Amino acid sequence: MNNFKYIFFDLDGTLIDTVPLILDSFNYTFNYHFGETRPEEETISYIGMPLINHLRDIYPGHEEELAKTYRDYNDKRHDSCIGVFIGIFETIKILYEKGIVMGVVTSKRRELAIRGLKIFNLDQFFIFVNGSEDSKKHKPDGDPLIVAMNRAGATNKDEVLYVGDSPLDILCAKNAGVKSAAVAWTYSQRSDLEKVEPDIFLECPADIFKYV
Repeated sequence: MNNFKYIFFDLDGTLIDTVPLILDSFNYTFNYHFGETRPEEETISYIGMPLINHLRDIYPGHEEELAKTYRDYNDKRHDSCIGVFIGIFETIKILYEKGIVMGVVTSKRRELAIRGLKIFNLDQFFIFVNGSEDSKKHKPDGDPLIVAMNRAGATNKDEVLYVGDSPLDILCAKNAGVKSAAVAWTYSQRSDLEKVEPDIFLECPADIFKYV
C-alpha cells in the first residue's frame, strides 16, 4: 500500500467520540416532537450524513424544526459529553511531525467540528476543517474529498487516504477515487463496513503508521 502524503479524517466516531451524544440528541428530538424514539442501529447508519438530509429522510417536511431542536439540545451538552478515542492525539501528533498533510472532512457544521477539535487540542494539527457547508454534494458522493484535495493541493490521488468509521465514509473515498481506511473503534458494525470494501482496516490508531 502506498506511503500516503495526505490523510483526511472523518470526525464523529473516528477522531472524537460523539456518538453517545448524537444518539441522545436524536432521541430527545424525536421524543419531543413525536413522542417516539428510533432504533439505535438506524440512527448510527445515518451518522456521516448532514443533519438536514437525515431528518428529511425520516420525517419529510419537518426537518427544519427538528434540526433546530436537535442543535439547541446538542450544543448545550456538546463540550461536556464528548471524548477523544484512546491513542488519537498521540497518533495525529506523530503524523504531523512526520510532515503528513492532514485535514478533517465531516458532514457536521464546520464551527461545531472545530469546537470539538479544540477541546482536545487537535485543531493545531490540521490545515483545514471541511464541514457540511463546504461542498455542494455530501457523502457518499466524492465531492467533499475532492474539495479537500483541492484545498490541500493534492494532485495525485494515489497519495491520498481517507479515514472514517462508516460505510458512507468508505463510499465517499471510492467515489473520489482515493484509498479508504475503516476504523475498528467505531459504532458501525464491522460487517457493514466489510460490505463496502475499504482498502485498509485500522484496528487501532497507531496502525496508520504502516502506511506513511
